Amino acid sequence: MKYGIIGTAGHVDHGKTCLIRALTGIDTDRLKEEKKRGITIELGFAWMDFPKGERVGIVDVPGHEKFVKNMLAGVAGMDMVMLMVAADEGIMPQTVEHLDILSVLGVRRGVIVITKTDAADPELIELVEEDVRELVRGTFLEDAPVVPVSVYRNQGIDRLRDTLYQMYREIPEHKETCAFRLPVDRVFTMKGFGTVVTGTLSGGKIKKEQEACLYPGNISVKIRSIQVHEINVEEAHPGQRVALNLPDRKKQEIRRGDVVALKNSMYPTMMADVSLTVLKHTERSVKNGSRVHVYHGTEELLGKVILLDRDVLKAGETCYAQLRLEKETVMEKGERFVIRFYSPAETIGGGIVLDGCPRKHKRNDIKVLETCRIKENGSREEMLELSVLEHWGNFFSLEELAGRSSLDKSGLKSIAEKLSEKKILVRLNEDLYIHRKEMDFYRKRAETVLDGFHKENPLKEGMGIEEMRSRMKISEGKLVDTILAVLKDEKVIKEEHGLISKKGFRVVLKEDEDAMAKEILAHYLNQGFAPVATEVYLKEHQEQKKFPAVFKSLLNKKILIRLDGQYCVHHDYYEKARSAFREMAEKKPEIALGEYRDYLGCSRKVAMALLEHFDKNGFTRKTEGGRILKSSDK
Repeated sequence: MKYGIIGTAGHVDHGKTCLIRALTGIDTDRLKEEKKRGITIELGFAWMDFPKGERVGIVDVPGHEKFVKNMLAGVAGMDMVMLMVAADEGIMPQTVEHLDILSVLGVRRGVIVITKTDAADPELIELVEEDVRELVRGTFLEDAPVVPVSVYRNQGIDRLRDTLYQMYREIPEHKETCAFRLPVDRVFTMKGFGTVVTGTLSGGKIKKEQEACLYPGNISVKIRSIQVHEINVEEAHPGQRVALNLPDRKKQEIRRGDVVALKNSMYPTMMADVSLTVLKHTERSVKNGSRVHVYHGTEELLGKVILLDRDVLKAGETCYAQLRLEKETVMEKGERFVIRFYSPAETIGGGIVLDGCPRKHKRNDIKVLETCRIKENGSREEMLELSVLEHWGNFFSLEELAGRSSLDKSGLKSIAEKLSEKKILVRLNEDLYIHRKEMDFYRKRAETVLDGFHKENPLKEGMGIEEMRSRMKISEGKLVDTILAVLKDEKVIKEEHGLISKKGFRVVLKEDEDAMAKEILAHYLNQGFAPVATEVYLKEHQEQKKFPAVFKSLLNKKILIRLDGQYCVHHDYYEKARSAFREMAEKKPEIALGEYRDYLGCSRKVAMALLEHFDKNGFTRKTEGGRILKSSDK
């Protein structure tokens, strides 16, 4: 089923509300003040059925210049529009302004309705039509049908309904391409139900009892019930006027301009990269830093326009700019917006959002302008690469990148793999990629850290893994090991015995250091299974400043084996101790401490230190009666 929204536009008192009542039987003016003054102040809503049962929503907007901001809140989501011009008055200021707004917001279909034909003679009606044709030349309404009507004489109403139906049939079906979004244009309370919000649904479908979020405040909400044109439904689809019951939230917590959307699908921002155009016929220009009113979705915001490649944007010109807003909102790539002069309020232009979550940019920067070009017209590969690069250090998954950069998720994994094959991206895990430039940054950091460490500690085989993790200063701690693993694969670093070093690094002893090393090894070979306590041995050589470092290097190389805090043995004797246990285990499965001590001919303390070291390294296992070989070593 195809869904659509018809909107109205035109100057105040040109018959918009009366025409809707004639088409639908629904009076969209619901406020007492509207009844009293005879003008539309707030948005009004109705619906109309077409011949084959199709039902379209209708949004009636105010035409008075004081309520243009309310009109702007109603334009979001319009598929086609009725631009109304009264036959007895012709083109008026809000006729022009509303047409500008519709054009800027990308409305592409519409019909021109000459209203109040009963109040003008045929020559005047013909003159008004000619004026309107001249007004809409070069706009989306240039070839639009013109339908004269009179509500009081019931003339032209059926023809208008038929014209709208033919136009409705040409509207592309709303595709459910992403998570649903409902920009809120009305909030009220219903007795027995609680808070209700309304809006035009876009993006994807929404279901009853679904968990959602209210943006930009990130407020969790549950959708208790859904209505479409006052009918309860289980789900609603893009292009429908929708009312959502949110009983867990008070009316005061929600305002026009908020967006109901899927959790974690939108990202609050106070900036947006945009393509900005100033209206051709305005007498105003936009200067860099100009404070303006920004109208986006159903929201009105204040902000500054930062022009990225010039100081002044004149009438009819377009450029890249960054909107810096005074409060948080949510924006999606491809959405349109309108800007109005700060004071007096006057529509001067608008454009398209290129990035709803950008970084703050410098002006007149060639790289920034190129990124804007990619955001506007780049290939999917270019846009994914740019998104990964711009979110450097955040380690976002492909799904989150798609959400933050408004990328189409379909086939995104395949594109990431292609960029990885081209050495543009580096894959860290199944759904996480970083840019090669970022990986090179971590490579340089690792090399710098290790260069400094090796210079300060020439006799150490490498840096401890925990210290290396800390020195890499990577915000996402869980990914440090993954990045280090990539650096190992790329032969930048190596890891041996829990120590990290540069790939080509090795300890080179100087002549005096080499002599110390030989002395130490000769000592431990001579001691065999009767080593003196390590602390005592080092104390005996405390006058030799390099002795502790040389001793540590022999431990790092595993030539000396530290059994515990008290004893070390030569690697050859350690292996003899292992072989001895294995020989004993062939004759007797369970070996007691005393038996092992006697077999080696060593002290009880050294035998205990050896066995505990074996346990720690998985060679033996302690039992109630002693030790046994682990099954893998039998």
